[in-house]
Amino acid sequence: MILLLLACAETPESESGTPASDVIDDRLEPSDVDAIPAGGEQWFGPEVIIEPGQEVQYCTFGTYTGPDIGITSFESWQGTTGHHLILLGSAASTLDYPDGATVDCTQTNTMMTSFEPLINAEPIDAGRSRIVLPEGMAVKLNEGQRYVFQSHYVNTTEDRILQRDIMNVGLMPEAEVETWAAAFALTQVNLSLPAAQASTLTFDCAFDEDYEVMYLTGHMHEHGTRFQFEYGVDDALELEYEIPEWDPVYRDAPPLNHYERDELWFRSDGTLRTTCEWFNDTDEALEFPAEMCATYGMLIGSVSPVVCSD
Repeated sequence: MILLLLACAETPESESGTPASDVIDDRLEPSDVDAIPAGGEQWFGPEVIIEPGQEVQYCTFGTYTGPDIGITSFESWQGTTGHHLILLGSAASTLDYPDGATVDCTQTNTMMTSFEPLINAEPIDAGRSRIVLPEGMAVKLNEGQRYVFQSHYVNTTEDRILQRDIMNVGLMPEAEVETWAAAFALTQVNLSLPAAQASTLTFDCAFDEDYEVMYLTGHMHEHGTRFQFEYGVDDALELEYEIPEWDPVYRDAPPLNHYERDELWFRSDGTLRTTCEWFNDTDEALEFPAEMCATYGMLIGSVSPVVCSD
C-alpha cells in the first residue's frame, strides 16, 4: 500500500475542534466522490484555507516507498475554489521538502526543485479530472519516487474557505503491466503579457525518441484568445490541434484530441510547435500562474515522463 504523509496547513479552530466561525468548511469527504477502484486507493490532499480573492497553488511533498507499481487510473475532486489538482514527480530531496510538507508554490521559479507530470488526467471541469488507461496499460511509479500533489485554487468570493481535495488512484502490480504509458508536457511559463494589449508566444520542442500519442490538448487561462499546435518533420509542419476562439471555460475543460493506436507518432526528427495568443485587458502585466501556455497529454510506450519546458 502507498503511505501518504500529508501535513495539514494550520487551521483556525474553535474550542470544540471545529473550524472557526469565519471560515466556510468546504472540505470534501469520501461520500462526496466516486468509489475507490478495485485494488486502488483514495488519497487526501492537505487542509488549506483559501483567502477572499486569493489565487494560490499549494504543493504537498511525499515519497513512494513501496515496490515498483503501475498507476492505471487517476481521478481528482476539489471544492468550490478548485482550479486543478495534479500528480507530479519532483527532483527535490527530503532535505529540501520533507515528506508531508505543504508549501505555497504559486511562484514555482522561487522553489528549489523541478516538477514533471507523473500522469496527465483529462480535464472535466474546474477541479475535476479523470483518466482510465486501457486494460493492461499503466504509468510507472518507481520505489523511492518523490511526488507532489499540486493544488491550484481561485477564490472569487468574499469568504475564507477551508478546502481538502480527494484523489482516487487505480493500481496494478508491475508484473501485470503489458504496456507502459507516460505523461508529456510542452510548457512555457517564463512569460510576461503587457497590460491592455494583445500578445503572441510561439515555442518549439523536439523529442529524442519516437513516441505514440494517446491524447493531447492545449492549455491557457482566461485571457487566451487562440491556441494552435503544429507537428511535422523537415519544417513541413501541419496543424494538429487548434482552437481559433479560446473560451475561458477551456481553462478547466478544453477540447481534447484522442487517437487510435498507431494513428499519431511524434518522431525524434520532428518539430512540435505551440502557439498561444492572449489579450490582457487588465492594467498590469500577466505572468505565470495567472497565464500560461502548454500542450500536454499522454504517450504510449514510454516509462518516464517527457517534458519540454522553459
